[in-house]
Amino acid sequence: MVKKILYLLISFIVFVLLLTVGQWFIKPASFSDVVVLDEGWTVYYNGAKYTDVKFSELRNIIGKGTSKGDNIIFFHDDVSLKYFSVPTIVFESRFSAWNLYENDKPIESRFLDEYKDEKYIGCNYNFVTLKPSYKDAKIMLSILVNENGAYNYFDAPIIGDYVDVLPYEIYSHSFFFLIAAFLIIFGLMFFIIAVAFRSDMPEINMQMYSALLFFVLGTWFLAQFNLLDLFIDTKGHQTEIEYISLYMVVPLMYMVMGCMRSYLKKKVFWFFSFVGALIPFTLIALHFMGIVHINKYLFIYQLDAIVLIAFMFVMILMIDLPADSVSGSQMIQINGQIILALSFIFNVIFFYLEVAGVSKQIMISRMIVPLATMCMVFGTMVNYYLFISESFSRRSEYASLAHLAYEDDLTRIANRSKYEKYMENLWDKGEDYIVISIDLNGLKTVNDNQGHLMGDKYLLQFGDVLEACIGEDGFTARIGGDEFVVVLTGEYMSKVDEYIELINTSLDKLNKEDNTLFRSAAMGYAYRHESTDENYNSVYLLADERMYKNKELMHGTRR
Repeated sequence: MVKKILYLLISFIVFVLLLTVGQWFIKPASFSDVVVLDEGWTVYYNGAKYTDVKFSELRNIIGKGTSKGDNIIFFHDDVSLKYFSVPTIVFESRFSAWNLYENDKPIESRFLDEYKDEKYIGCNYNFVTLKPSYKDAKIMLSILVNENGAYNYFDAPIIGDYVDVLPYEIYSHSFFFLIAAFLIIFGLMFFIIAVAFRSDMPEINMQMYSALLFFVLGTWFLAQFNLLDLFIDTKGHQTEIEYISLYMVVPLMYMVMGCMRSYLKKKVFWFFSFVGALIPFTLIALHFMGIVHINKYLFIYQLDAIVLIAFMFVMILMIDLPADSVSGSQMIQINGQIILALSFIFNVIFFYLEVAGVSKQIMISRMIVPLATMCMVFGTMVNYYLFISESFSRRSEYASLAHLAYEDDLTRIANRSKYEKYMENLWDKGEDYIVISIDLNGLKTVNDNQGHLMGDKYLLQFGDVLEACIGEDGFTARIGGDEFVVVLTGEYMSKVDEYIELINTSLDKLNKEDNTLFRSAAMGYAYRHESTDENYNSVYLLADERMYKNKELMHGTRR
């Protein structure tokens, strides 16, 4: 088992390395043709003019983040378009309306009506096609900020051919795109598998909620890095999808933890999980009711997530672990959850450092949550693998014990317990059937004169004859020392005399092949409809009575 887990760990590490290193091998050939317009900007910020500004350093110049109502105009008077057949500029807008001008002529604008009506405006990557020109073009971008804190730092626009800028953006975020795509596909597949095997077992329910969590996280990554709109038309709702998917993480984390540790019966868990889910759902509802924008009270959700993390640490690390109630497979998944929780804390710290203007988020702070999510995926896969392995092992062991409990030790056909269970079920169905009562002739004489080994041989050979003659057509069992029974149902009832003749013929054949024993059996049968009593044993007794009459005919006297 340890070796298999080690192989899974190695596979996981190799997968993450391929995601990290592999992006260098999928770099678009036209990547270098795209120009980043970072330098040479003239900026008008609420009337103040700044010249020769680097787009990415504007925050350091103005000394603060943007506020609602700010008007920022970016002007660049020497943008070369002559190398592009279909020149396209790409820039990010955050909670803002904008106007774009080329050579003092309006090219495109978006969200002006929403800004005027103070409606919600999200974050977008904007692709705007410019007019081709062999001369340097003048580009002016006017931004009308609709939210406080919309811009903490500014990302420089890019310009290139239309067919080049989209691959450029995807490649620039390839790490996040690949992980997000994996999480969405893996989450959907894992969810389907979990639903297919869904039961009341907490482990399966945990896998189902984990799959939903991975799907939600993958969606969040795509929307957070403005990649979702590159593949599907969200009708301007990409940022709402980003926050909704983010807000679903806490409720799903509670359900994963609750199912994994069987907390669902604890009142304290239901209190924390209810409040933890109520907060994000309330924020979402308030947004769509038009009362408050979904991003406005992000800090409340972040506090909610911190409460979840604290609750998880207390319940698992301070209560369950000291009580030694956490299995090895669960501990692997718990480690994945802890890593994910710590990565959220790390990410939030850098988020507020960026808001305060101390530092723009570094690459590791952006990558840490996706990487931590992959760690949780690994923990979930190991836990699921161990659960499935243990379940199949228990099921196989149970089946083996059940088989032994219902199997005759010598003949390996069903025993009396299995016969009684089978007859109870058959009787409850109310259908007609035939019981053949069989008694071996001369078994006691064989045991007394030739020894019990020969008697066992007699029994074993007769069991083989029954299996060969009846097979899957009916039910066969040994219910006593020399007593056997056959039960026929459905279309096979009409062949009862053929089966009896076949058994007798097979015994005669054995007698000719091996004369150390004389093998014969008395048989009698009865139908269910012949019995007036309300139990299956009455049918057997009637068949047994006819068997003894057959024995009298064969031997002249009753045994």
